[in-house]
Amino acid sequence: MMFLFYVSLILLAFYLLLIGIYWLGWLAIKPFDNKISSVNNKFSILVPARNEELLITHCLQSIINQNYNAACYEVIVVNDYSTDDTAGVVSEFIKQNANYNIRLINMVDDGQQRKLKKAAITFAIEQSYNPYIILTDADCTSGQNWLTTINNFIDVNNSKLIYAPVEFKAENTFEKIQSLEFAGLVGIGASAIQLQNPNMCSAANLIFEKNVFNEVGGYKGNDGIASGDDEFLLHKVFKRYPDNIHFLKHIEAVVSTTANASIQQLADQRKRWVSKSTKYENRYITAVMVGAYLFNFMVALQLILHVKFGLILLFSKAAIEGLFLFDVMRFFKRQKYLLFLPLAEPFHILYVLIIGIWGNLGTYNWKDRKLN
Repeated sequence: MMFLFYVSLILLAFYLLLIGIYWLGWLAIKPFDNKISSVNNKFSILVPARNEELLITHCLQSIINQNYNAACYEVIVVNDYSTDDTAGVVSEFIKQNANYNIRLINMVDDGQQRKLKKAAITFAIEQSYNPYIILTDADCTSGQNWLTTINNFIDVNNSKLIYAPVEFKAENTFEKIQSLEFAGLVGIGASAIQLQNPNMCSAANLIFEKNVFNEVGGYKGNDGIASGDDEFLLHKVFKRYPDNIHFLKHIEAVVSTTANASIQQLADQRKRWVSKSTKYENRYITAVMVGAYLFNFMVALQLILHVKFGLILLFSKAAIEGLFLFDVMRFFKRQKYLLFLPLAEPFHILYVLIIGIWGNLGTYNWKDRKLN
């Protein structure tokens, strides 16, 4: 029992140090002052879409509502073998907004059954015309100054790849807990970039130079992995341009996406994310993930074996995460969501323990597609 006690203390020290470092990294990111640029860069906005007939109109409408010269961007919607009427909805939207440069392209089966998101993105990049690529998702919406902010940031930073913030829209308690947890992931990803040791980002709001994508070989080498269309590219570009990866810390650069409506959807999403955890070339990232998993496991175990000590571990975990999340949620102007932290903590431990194992076993469904 003393062995478990000392192991718990070591893991606690590791976790406090880890989140503390991420907190300092987040604070070290200077908010972008968003000075207006005289240059209008040209963007190709790529929207991979699979079975998004209900949401994609909102996404496209938010894009054409931009306070940015419409002649300086194109929108490419990639119909990723949708089994619903996504293609029909997009086609109708294009007809009604003929003044904008919006294209619908359909994935075509080439006999190799390349039916993963990376294939859809690569297909769209091959057909894009502009030097800067922006990835977003079909269930995302952006504010009117989204493109302007990205353009202004590029003008003052020699960025090869930019990770911009993403938030979960939330109405009920379940969604607010997800929003709180996802904001923490955004904060960790941003902090890791600032600390020159990038680990995660999101293709829901990712900007990079088209020639850099081609230079690093795109997704070659991990194109058979279901997820990681964001993080594997981040790691490749960082290896080539370690000083030219940035996080865009400005509220007008945020895109909003929908939280999962059910436990099943959340489980499938997290399984997809976790499925790549053993595929990272940088073993430091895997080691940190394993350490965090073991700490959460130890908290749960001590809550069973020694309730008081387990509560001390749980309170310590909540305290350091609360400090970190306070600053992240302040950026998103969602500080009130911290009231849900007491509910989020036990939920987070349980899902980490379950998904951490489950995500690396068997198959799962994502948008009516079976993956492994």
